[in-house]
Amino acid sequence: MSAFEHREVRMVVALIEDLELPHPSIPLLVSFVMEAVDPVFAANYIRDRLSSGEARAAVDDWVYIVRCMSENGVPPPSPDDSARSAISRRDGGKCCITGKPGTFSDPLVVVPILPCPSGWVTDQERIVNMLGAFFGGGYRDWWLFVAQHPQQVPPNCNHWLVRKSAARAFAKGLVRLDRMQRSMVEYQVNQVFIGPGRPIEVQGCCALLGDHSRTGIEKVDPRFVGTHARLCSSVQYIELAKEIASEILSESSQPSGRRPTWHIKPYAWKCAAFLSQLLPTRMFLSIWLLFPQKLRIAAYDVLIKAGKRMYGMYGIPDGTPGTYKLPFGLYVRYAGPIATCRNEFNALQLVHRHISIPAPKALDLVVKKSGTSGESERDHAYLITTRLPGQPLAYCQDLLSDADCKRIATQMQDYLAQLRTIPKTVNPDMAICNTLGEACRDPRLRGWEPMGPFPDEAAFSAMMRFPDDPARRGHKIVFTHADLNPRNILVDRVVQPDGSLGWQVTGIVDWETAGYYPEYWDYTKALYEGFRWTRRYTRLVKEIFSALGDYSKELHVETESWAMADGV
Repeated sequence: MSAFEHREVRMVVALIEDLELPHPSIPLLVSFVMEAVDPVFAANYIRDRLSSGEARAAVDDWVYIVRCMSENGVPPPSPDDSARSAISRRDGGKCCITGKPGTFSDPLVVVPILPCPSGWVTDQERIVNMLGAFFGGGYRDWWLFVAQHPQQVPPNCNHWLVRKSAARAFAKGLVRLDRMQRSMVEYQVNQVFIGPGRPIEVQGCCALLGDHSRTGIEKVDPRFVGTHARLCSSVQYIELAKEIASEILSESSQPSGRRPTWHIKPYAWKCAAFLSQLLPTRMFLSIWLLFPQKLRIAAYDVLIKAGKRMYGMYGIPDGTPGTYKLPFGLYVRYAGPIATCRNEFNALQLVHRHISIPAPKALDLVVKKSGTSGESERDHAYLITTRLPGQPLAYCQDLLSDADCKRIATQMQDYLAQLRTIPKTVNPDMAICNTLGEACRDPRLRGWEPMGPFPDEAAFSAMMRFPDDPARRGHKIVFTHADLNPRNILVDRVVQPDGSLGWQVTGIVDWETAGYYPEYWDYTKALYEGFRWTRRYTRLVKEIFSALGDYSKELHVETESWAMADGV
């Protein structure tokens, strides 16, 4: 049974997420609850502290506990040469984390799994109690014994053979080993990222921390590995806090200038941006579009193959099938529905013609016929666009400071206000339609089935539940992106006017559902399938749209409709 299946845990996590604390205080407290040995006991402990008005103090205490291990921990007694040799034999001469042998540039080393915590043995009752809430009494007392008497722990129990690179990633909390049920030696190797990151390469997904030599050498104590797994997320959030919210860290334990591992270089896209500007110049594009479609399709097929080799199977973080990252700063949407590709092509042209927001440039749209006359479901569209810098907000939101969120909200308010100024010049008899004046295609509307176009909002609302509700009528019809979820908003770290680095919006992508809809549609669609998004993202969306109007009633009606789970 997972921690979140417990009612008490869900209730306390909801209480935590409603707190007004600087980020990443909330995910730190959530990690404390979710990673505890007994999440229900930990949840009740946090609930009591919140009831006593000790939310900030609880964060401070948890940060202190984690840093006592991750930053201020004392290395355990080093094994002698004989013990090191025994550990190497026990671990089979391969890295315990990656399963790979050492190399000249990345040798194998015998290192501690965890240091001994330096400040857990204390007369501060609240620290001891919090350790008990996280570990349980017996587990906590064992750790306090280890902290007081590290020399009494056999070196084989807290040392292993790993690659240097794996040891660094493990110490930073980027990889964890989760013990498989009913086994004391088999572990699942899991990557842990709170933002974009490059996973370490592993040989298989399981680690076997037994005695490979079969000579009776003492095995790794699973309590060390298990403790590390429970602290991984908190270690990363504390490292993040050093940069974006140092106020939640005590002055006495400030870092010594180390940089977080998840930095995205603000100029990492310079080369791609240069190529993307060089290749699709007007002159080049005008000449290229004169070539026959068959030749262009053949060229795109070559670029798709090259893109798969260079960037992976799908080429984008969420792995959308049929979307590929190409060389020369390009993207292609391939094999998607022809109607949605045409709509996206037209939407991007409208955006660049009328307003100035960061969106891809639509360069070409060609259709590869299946051989039959007319359009067929087997026809394939190739939509070629430029590539924008940044990462999807969905994968970066935990890295954003509160100031970053405010900056992004201000940007998005401006972009949405601009979107609403794009005039409707197609199909004047139909108010609600896609950008071409044709049927709307939206996953919210009966699973991508073509719907409409509609002469007015009443006809549009008639296709959904509660059509007569007052929240379903009386709206302006405006140009709408219609899929502003955090996967489609790109953000990146850039230099701010004051010289600091901060996150801001660098692009809005995936315009296939764009069209002319009631003014609330972008807001409710941004919160569609809200179970996927964090409360922090939900608050960000509400702040963005607060400048455009109060759509709370519309969201309530839509939420009631979504609960039916039938797309109506």
